[in-house]
Amino acid sequence: MNQHPCSFYPFLRAVQGNWRNALFIQCRCATCPCEVSQSCQGYLLAADAEGKPLLASVSEISRLTGETVDATECRGILERQAFEAAYCQYVEWHTESSRECALMQLCNVFCCQNDLSNSL
Repeated sequence: MNQHPCSFYPFLRAVQGNWRNALFIQCRCATCPCEVSQSCQGYLLAADAEGKPLLASVSEISRLTGETVDATECRGILERQAFEAAYCQYVEWHTESSRECALMQLCNVFCCQNDLSNSL
């Protein structure tokens, strides 16, 4: 039995059940500065009741919902550098490595993805 709480619910609650209520964070780097081998489709940003950022990868949202996430359908589009500038202190305190992608480190891990996938 999975003893870790599902982190998909807080994100869904923050966006009122609709990913379109999130901000889309895009990275327009031709090559990933963090040397991630897979292409980054972007991240969705919401905030919990205390203002803490909740990040979800676009690829994971698409996988879980079966929908294609279109940045233009979101509440707004934010460049990766703008996110990192606005949340610089948060990123500094909540990431382990400056060499790895801050967005990937902050991204909610959908720890209950197997349970969620089986119930969809």
